[in-house]
Amino acid sequence: MGRLGVLAAALLAAGAAACSSAQKPPAPMAAPGAESQGEAELTEARAVTEKHEAARQTLAMDWSALDSTSMRNPNDGALQGGVPLPLRAPGLRFSPRRDPSARFGTVEVVRALIQAAARVEQELGGLPVTINDLSYEAGGPIPHHRSHQSGRDVDVLFYQLDSNGDPIESVGAFFDPTGAGVDFRDLADPNDDILLQFDLARTWLFLRALIEDEDAQLQQIFVAEHLRALLLRHARSNDEPSTIVTRFAAMSCQPSYPHDDHFHIRFYCAPDDISKGCRDSAPLYPWHRKRLQRAGAQSLPLAPKRPGANAKIVTHEEARADAGPMDPEVERWLDRRKQWAEQPHPGRPYCR
Repeated sequence: MGRLGVLAAALLAAGAAACSSAQKPPAPMAAPGAESQGEAELTEARAVTEKHEAARQTLAMDWSALDSTSMRNPNDGALQGGVPLPLRAPGLRFSPRRDPSARFGTVEVVRALIQAAARVEQELGGLPVTINDLSYEAGGPIPHHRSHQSGRDVDVLFYQLDSNGDPIESVGAFFDPTGAGVDFRDLADPNDDILLQFDLARTWLFLRALIEDEDAQLQQIFVAEHLRALLLRHARSNDEPSTIVTRFAAMSCQPSYPHDDHFHIRFYCAPDDISKGCRDSAPLYPWHRKRLQRAGAQSLPLAPKRPGANAKIVTHEEARADAGPMDPEVERWLDRRKQWAEQPHPGRPYCR
């Protein structure tokens, strides 16, 4: 069995329990009453147990049969032996709105995403995290992205709640400084709008799992400054581990694009990829320098960007023109968005 077959078989085995109840024929309708209610509660409890077992199996997977190499820069690179993120795994789904050929990463990145999602599934339940683009199987320029070329970048939608505080399927909605957002659906129709809330607990746990994963080599989390503040407040008020909070505070930055509707997450080169030409952008944190020293490796600076490395980028003006008519509430949100888009991070030492 090839290396992709190994990954697919392991994930299918882990997900079998979670899917088993859905594959059974529906039970006959019971008369309303305490007995039918009890049966429904038992069925729901079994489904939750099965999902937790699938997540546990995913966390225990052996990834040693897989290998990959990230080449050159995040914004001018290639990927050898790219590993596909599953379309579905416990606690995770690749967005059905994205091109599935853009879901390849290094083994370290794909493993980290799968295991972080499985941890959220196991500890908090809810709905799967939605993953957008990673890289092409062989890397290289990818439309609408300035990076994502070497298997070490990934876009992740935030976990989201509905107006009742229940998990809801994530969409690319942007959130304001209170954590409120709107899924506008048809931008010209105000009657189909759905109010959303940023899911702090699940989003934080997902990030914490990535930061705690020493093999993942997490480098940066690009996110809007006001959402970073909400996550830090949540972590500190819940007495989350101080080392993890400190690292999140250091590596989370808002660049010129606000990242108020998704995370852009970047990982360092794996130590054994550096000798094959993998190169890191700044910054290098003190704890990462220690990792490299233990591995007997030394980070390489970015190589000069080659002609033809840029992908086609859609400007804000082009995106606005393509969107067509909008109802006044959408326009109001876009005006509000300018307030935080024009005020990126306040010059912290590891933010450019």
